[in-house]
Amino acid sequence: MTGKEYITSLQRIVIKCLIYLEAAMTFTQTFNLPGFDLQGLCAGNPEHHSVVIVLHGLECYKEKQRAELERLSAAGFFAVALDAPHHGERTDGTLDIFRRLSGLERYHFLLASVLQHASEVAGLVAELRKKYAKVAVMGISMGGHTVFALLRYANRPDLLAPFLATPDFRTRDLDVRLPVSPVETTGPADHIAEVFPAPLFMVTAGSDSVVSPVAARAFYQRLLPLYVSGPELLEYHEYPESDHLMKPEDWYDAWNRFLARLRRDGF
Repeated sequence: MTGKEYITSLQRIVIKCLIYLEAAMTFTQTFNLPGFDLQGLCAGNPEHHSVVIVLHGLECYKEKQRAELERLSAAGFFAVALDAPHHGERTDGTLDIFRRLSGLERYHFLLASVLQHASEVAGLVAELRKKYAKVAVMGISMGGHTVFALLRYANRPDLLAPFLATPDFRTRDLDVRLPVSPVETTGPADHIAEVFPAPLFMVTAGSDSVVSPVAARAFYQRLLPLYVSGPELLEYHEYPESDHLMKPEDWYDAWNRFLARLRRDGF
């Protein structure tokens, strides 16, 4: 074996070890809810006093959030990632139907999944509160939509952190306009008076070509006068040069700010 071959072989061994260690740092846990069970991918000490739930985006799955789970774990938090309906371990062929849809049908299909997941997560939040002092929920893209939907629930989390998502569930990007469906008015942007005093940490990308930051930015501006008695509860961070797949430096900055908020709020 030449020196170059030896180095290549050694690199492969190191990569395999890193993959093994990464997997070893996470574990699965079943959460029993009324009527069904949710499988969670966890990282950190489950005996920690609080928990952070992580929700993935469209066409993704909980294992893809391992880096976020381990970032939270390394910072001292206990974190749990879940599969959204029809994703990951919950794959049932429904996404195959979704991919064939377009326009309003496709959008309403997505929104139905978001609202279903919000109901499930709200149930999990209630269950986790039997053991944990605080429960935070952060979500990315579609997962962020779900976090926004949780604002409509009475037992909402102790911190809600939607990344790259919209609080306005109305369809605005279709060529053909139809009367607004009742499901499109379920977003918190249509129920602004209900939001305060929810602790909010919002992140958007100013150049997002998938989820426009306009609605979240306007939502924040509308919330400012409502949070005048508790301004520390409301945070909004926009990264002007980032697209939906954020620039690494912006993504890391947003996460550092999120970790700081978790610490400040006693998670």
